[in-house]
Amino acid sequence: MNVENIPVPAMAVIRVSKEGKSALFETTIIQTTDNKYIYTMPIRINNKLVNFEAKGILREIKIEFAPFEFYEWKNISIIRFVEDGKSYLRIKTTTPGFKAMAWPDKPLNSPDAQKKKSVIKIQAIADAEVAEAARSQGGQE
Repeated sequence: MNVENIPVPAMAVIRVSKEGKSALFETTIIQTTDNKYIYTMPIRINNKLVNFEAKGILREIKIEFAPFEFYEWKNISIIRFVEDGKSYLRIKTTTPGFKAMAWPDKPLNSPDAQKKKSVIKIQAIADAEVAEAARSQGGQE
């Protein structure tokens, strides 16, 4: 699947992984260009912008083209930029997307994840707390 075929707007989920830990973040596709750039709304956790620019992190994005129809791009780069005083994310990909299934976990910034009681810290981006996620086992609060 080529970037220029992505519907705008479209729901998307970004996954970042480092040292066996990963986190998911929901966003919205707002524009695409020349088959390698995808522009999205910024991602905030507790009113703070999430930074995806650290080194050593694997980044992937899945975009929902239709109900239960997803395409994934791997090894993407993500930078935050400001235009007219507003922040956005620019995602660069060098490979075509491929058909995929939705990730089974809930994104950290989804309403469902925010409602959970049990919370653990996940270190997903170098030297910064990315977010808090519900612990699925152990019942710790």
